[in-house]
Amino acid sequence: MALVRLRTSELFLLLFLIINTCAVTPPWIFSVKPNSKICDNNNCVYNLNVNAKNVDEWSLTLHPASERKCDSYFVSKSFENVDVDVPNDGRPVYFCVKSNGEWHQQGEAEYLDTYAIQPDEIPEEYPSKPNEYSLDELKIDPQSYTNLVRERRQVEDTVADEVTTAAPAPSPEGTEEGNGEITPTNTSETSLGPKVTVVPSGPLRLMGLRVEESDKEPKIVDELIPSVLTQTNFILRLFGEGFTNDTTIAFTHTPANYGSTCDHLLNGEYKVLYTETDSALLQLVAPQPLDDYKFYICARNSVNEHFIHQGQEKWKILATHNKLLPLWVSLILIVVLLMLASLFSGLNLGLMALDRTELKIIANTGTEKERKYARAIMPVRAHGNYLLCTILLSNVAVNSTFTVILDDLTSGLVAVIGSTLAIVFIAEITPQAVCARHGLFVGAKSIWIMKIVMGICAPLAWPTSKLLDYFLGEEIGTHYNRERLKELVRVTDHVNDLDKEEVNIISGALDLRKKKVKDVMTKLKDCFMLPINSVLDFETMSEIVKSGYSRIPVYEGSRGNIITVLFIKDLAFVDPDDNTPLRTLCQYYQNPCNFVFEDVTLDVMLKQFKEGHKGHMAFVQRIEEGDGDPVYETVGLVTLEDVIEEMIQAEIVDETDVISDNRTKKRLMRPLNKFQDLAAFAGHHEHQRVHVSPQLVLATFQFLSTSVEPFRFDHISETVLRRLLKQDVIQHIKLRGDEDKNDPKRYVFSEGKPVDYFVLILEGRVEVTVGRENLVFEAGPFTYFGVQALTQNVGLAEAPAPSSLGSLQNLNMDSMLRHSFVPDYSVKAIAELYYLTIKRSMYLAAKRATLMEKGVLGRGGTNEQIEPEVDKLLREGENRIEEIREDAPLGDNAKPFVPSSASPHTNATFKTAEKEPKNPEEERLLKK
Repeated sequence: MALVRLRTSELFLLLFLIINTCAVTPPWIFSVKPNSKICDNNNCVYNLNVNAKNVDEWSLTLHPASERKCDSYFVSKSFENVDVDVPNDGRPVYFCVKSNGEWHQQGEAEYLDTYAIQPDEIPEEYPSKPNEYSLDELKIDPQSYTNLVRERRQVEDTVADEVTTAAPAPSPEGTEEGNGEITPTNTSETSLGPKVTVVPSGPLRLMGLRVEESDKEPKIVDELIPSVLTQTNFILRLFGEGFTNDTTIAFTHTPANYGSTCDHLLNGEYKVLYTETDSALLQLVAPQPLDDYKFYICARNSVNEHFIHQGQEKWKILATHNKLLPLWVSLILIVVLLMLASLFSGLNLGLMALDRTELKIIANTGTEKERKYARAIMPVRAHGNYLLCTILLSNVAVNSTFTVILDDLTSGLVAVIGSTLAIVFIAEITPQAVCARHGLFVGAKSIWIMKIVMGICAPLAWPTSKLLDYFLGEEIGTHYNRERLKELVRVTDHVNDLDKEEVNIISGALDLRKKKVKDVMTKLKDCFMLPINSVLDFETMSEIVKSGYSRIPVYEGSRGNIITVLFIKDLAFVDPDDNTPLRTLCQYYQNPCNFVFEDVTLDVMLKQFKEGHKGHMAFVQRIEEGDGDPVYETVGLVTLEDVIEEMIQAEIVDETDVISDNRTKKRLMRPLNKFQDLAAFAGHHEHQRVHVSPQLVLATFQFLSTSVEPFRFDHISETVLRRLLKQDVIQHIKLRGDEDKNDPKRYVFSEGKPVDYFVLILEGRVEVTVGRENLVFEAGPFTYFGVQALTQNVGLAEAPAPSSLGSLQNLNMDSMLRHSFVPDYSVKAIAELYYLTIKRSMYLAAKRATLMEKGVLGRGGTNEQIEPEVDKLLREGENRIEEIREDAPLGDNAKPFVPSSASPHTNATFKTAEKEPKNPEEERLLKK
């Protein structure tokens, strides 16, 4: 981890090395030193030392510097002790250099003069580039500045007085005319041309300079020198004397005193745009520095004059500087910095939004990928403040560096607008929008980058995080109480996979501790209760069954004095005909009562009900405080069903419930239950001669309506069937024990004897003899015979068969038909017998009543409106006597009727109108 840490100073040192490495200096000869010279009338041989930089080869040419040609006649790759043979005709010889395969003319300032050759002094090594200072950091004392200007003028005046008016004529030394000898002679003149000291034609004198405008804000170096970015446009104002509209300036890297001839001029001359009395304005392109960042100013007022050096004082120097980084490096850094800024900005939202609690939940309940991502993030996310400080510090550092580099490429306003838009849209909005939805994935994939950055930022981020932990406390993650957890489940139900019922169950379970029994109890006035002095007869037990409750409170005196609870299972062995007192039954079982106070919460009640020691019903009491002792008043009851309904936030409705809940008292819209009016079968009716228990009548009703096809509700309605059973349809055969076994009174059905009624055994036993084989078996209660007597038609040839219910016209025609069902079996009572008999006429009357009832109900009527008519029809059917004629003459055109089997399992037939011969054996059995 320590290998990747860089301090701030080391970062700037690295950038400085990159700048120096990437900076490119043009090839140039700085000085030439002649060691010796030997001349004759035609040629001169020089021994030279050449001081050059970035030069592969150098050569000499006779072409003037203005032509910029390099057709060299001498080429050398050596730079020390080089022998050069040049013509001795007085023409200057210019220098060319070769770098990277290209030749470059060095200009007019560098040439060899055969008339006057002197060893040139090698200039001192240029000082290294000083630190730069911004204009905001430069502070000048006004008094010291005034003294500086005064001193500057005194120096310039002294130098001007020492300037000579003419240059000495060149003359070769060390030669003797006439003898032709050549002797070497050292010279004091420069090898790059003679130094000519002249007096300016006008009073041209530079006093100072100022950068008026520039594409990039200039800097201040060496405390006073303005520095302009290379290859940028800027406007320079010169302050001084003697400026004209023809004034031209040039730059040189060679320092000199005021009034000296400028040597080693750089390429480019700049003419004044505008002049005033004491200043001139120029528009320039900042030159590229060759070997030094300082540019000394040379000026002249005419093209026929030499450029005069304006001095080497700091206030007369202009400096240039390269860009911080090359263009390609800056573009790469901008892309990298934007990517890092996007990453840090996205992780600031993505990682910090995933608190430790949520990560633990995902690590335990998420998918396989989510668990893997969560486990990768959890070690880093555990240091919340340290991670936060690292992300923020890195984000600020990257954004600041990005702004500086962008400012180096463009102007200040463009840098501000560009950096703002890039940071906002690329490094803020986009990554945060992505990480807000995919923070877990992005955080897990980039967690190794965060570990490296946390190591780099540790010297500053770690102490800051410890201070935050000390003052703010460590991060504990998100925790939810009951209300927040319930609201979280509710507001996220559209994105999670929970159903509405599941959300209600969760909310109800969380609210159990807040709700009390008085909020869910059933008030005492709405409870079904029994007094202790009740008698368990059929009416009472019918009411108990009709209520639908499994536990019934029993009170004594007032309803608030509850003494016990009656369980429905305790009535299993109680016969309603015994009229058992309720007190006796309660004293036998002694079921205890559970009393609770009205402020008990539902979670406590649920715990009690789960234990089961006190049952699943509790009576709610309220303490009435007054002047005397407190009084306990029973105000309601609560059951396990009430608690569960509050938990699931829904009503539990069973088949016996009449209302939806105890609060709204809203009645349920459901079909009437056939068990709900058991009292309708209780008591004795005036039309009945034989009476049976209501329970038996109810059982008969149930059996007929469900098991016997002609009496189902699609043939006979429920109301009509109940009315039918109230008629005189119950028969009783009582045996004394001394009767003859073949007594006709004991027969219900006789084999071969026509019948027109249906029989259902209610109580007792019968013996059934079937077929000629006289197969005998016994039958008991709820065995029925003679269904064919109600449904088959006999008497008219080819009579149409009516439908199961049909219409009144079909029923009237059906009643006119002659019906004679002849059974092929005998039914005889062998014990005291109660059985139900329904004649065909009464059955047809019941079907007419059913049709009438449906018509009235279809028109919006009620059963009460047609009950008198139904009773009338049933009594008429009961009193109607149909004669069964054994024999009747057939008409002339009548077709003989072929009898059919009355049952697919027996040989019972229907008797025709033709008289059949008597069976002797049958008559013998009937007489017995």
